Amino acid sequence: MPLTAILVSAGAFLSAFAGGLVALRAVQHVGMIIAIGAGIRIGAAFFDLIPEAASLLGGSLDAVMLATAVGFLAFYGIEKLTAVHVGHEAAAELDHGDAAHRHVGLIGASGMSIHSFLDGVALAAGLAVGGGLGLVIAVVVIIHRFSDGISVVSLLLASRTPAREAYRWVSIVAIAPVLGVLLGLVVTVPDDVLGMMLAVFAGFFLYVGAAELLPEAHRSNRSRWVVIGTLGGVVAIYLFSIATGAIG
Repeated sequence: MPLTAILVSAGAFLSAFAGGLVALRAVQHVGMIIAIGAGIRIGAAFFDLIPEAASLLGGSLDAVMLATAVGFLAFYGIEKLTAVHVGHEAAAELDHGDAAHRHVGLIGASGMSIHSFLDGVALAAGLAVGGGLGLVIAVVVIIHRFSDGISVVSLLLASRTPAREAYRWVSIVAIAPVLGVLLGLVVTVPDDVLGMMLAVFAGFFLYVGAAELLPEAHRSNRSRWVVIGTLGGVVAIYLFSIATGAIG
C-alpha cells in the first residue's frame, strides 16, 4: 500500500500542475473539464464510498446516511461560516474587478489546499480497505487535483496575483493530498471507524461535486454540453467501479 500511495500522490501532484497549465492555455475547455470531474466525484460517493461504508458498518444504512449527511453539512458549514473555501461565487466577484474582493483569490487557494488534504486522507482510507475502492478514489483524487489546478490559477490570476505566486499555490494544493495520505498511512483505523470515515467523505465528495464544481462548470460554460459531461462523468465512474470490482 505505501508504494501505491506514493504513486497516486505523485499522479495527483502532477495533475494539479497540468490543470494550472490548462487554466493559462485552454480556458475555453475549462467548464467541460470541471463538469466531468464533478460527475466522477458525485458518482464515486454514490456507487463506491456509501456502499463500502455500509459494508464495513455491518449493513447499517441508517448510520451511513447519518454520517454522509454530517460530512455534507459540516463542510458546508465550515465553508460558509469561515470563508475558508471560495468557489464560483468568489470567481464571479473577481470577474467584476472589485478591488475590495481581490483577497478572495488567496482565501480560495487556502481553502483548496485544505480540501486537497482531506482528499488525501480519504484516499488513505480507501487504500486501507483495498480492492477496487482504493483505485476508484485514486482516480477521483487525481482528476479533482486537475480541476483544482485550474481553479487556483484562475482565481489568483483574476485577483491580479503574479503568475509565479499562483504556481507556488498550485504547489501547495498539489502537495496537500500527499500529506493527507501520509497521515492516513501512519494511523491504524478500526473497520467501524473506517466505515464512518468513508461515509463522511461521501458527504464531502457530494458537497464539493454538487455545490462547488457544478456551479463553476456552468459559470465557465453555459452550453448543454456541461450537463452531458457531468452525466458522462457519473456513468464513467460507475463503469470503472464495475470494471475494478469496487461494485457489482
